[in-house]
This record gives sequence, C-alpha cells and structure tokens, in this order.
Amino acid sequence: MTDVDVLNGTLASEHFGIAAYDAALSSGLLDEPTVNAARAFQSDHKKHRDLLSEQIVARGGTPVSALGAEDYAKSFPPLTTAEEIVAYAIELEAGAARAYVASVAEYEDRGLALLGAKIGGVEAQHWAVLLAATGANPVPSAVIGVMVMQPASPS
Repeated sequence: MTDVDVLNGTLASEHFGIAAYDAALSSGLLDEPTVNAARAFQSDHKKHRDLLSEQIVARGGTPVSALGAEDYAKSFPPLTTAEEIVAYAIELEAGAARAYVASVAEYEDRGLALLGAKIGGVEAQHWAVLLAATGANPVPSAVIGVMVMQPASPS
C-alpha cells in the first residue's frame, strides 16, 4: 500500500465524518452547546480533509471524492434522539483516533506518519470531550488500542 493509498483511506473517513456531522447538525435534536461542539469538530474534520488532499496532490495522486449525503446516510444507525447522535459521534471519533494511530506504522514517509499522529491526537480529543459530555470517563484507557496490520512473513 502506498502513502497515497493510506492518505486516500483516511480522506474517505474524513468525508464520512463531515457528512455525519452534517446529519447531526441538521437533525434539530441537539442543544446549543452540543451544536457548538459538533460545528467545531466538523470544522476540524474539514481541515483534516484539506490537509490530506494537499498531501495526496503533492505526491501526484488524486484525492478520493466525497459521496452524496444520501449515500453516507445509508450507513448511519437510527439517529432519533440527541443521545443516539452523541453515542454515534463517540463511536466515529474513537474509530478515527484508532485509525490515525494505526496509520502511523503504514506510512513510508515519516513526515506523513507525524501528520497522522497529530490528526489522531485531535480525534482523541474529540472522543474525550464527547465521553465527558455523557458523564463517561473521558480517558477510558491509558493506551489507545489499535490493530496494526503486520506484513505477511515470506514463505
């Protein structure tokens, strides 16, 4: 897998996160403090999208395009209450933090590995804020658990 492939994989996830926050913000179910947090987190995801796209183009690649909102919505669970929306946001932010941490090992360019770690740190902050908002422990583990793919050993 090339660095551009890894970048495009994380870019696709950022597109998904942006769409999820669009759906949450348009639901009308969130109170003002939650709306403010959702807008701030979505703004971060848009900045991540832009950074990733710049890196892909700089390496001669083509950034993966976002799908339509209706395509993303097919993957969302039922989001009929503010609590369901926040629970889903926790799931997405936890997944993003874990994915970025795991991506560090995948990059050949160590500068991109550092970028992945920096973005992963922000995703972990989002995750912690959302957990704290629900009354849960904002740091549920001393180490972010990830599954890193190991190369197959030669036969």
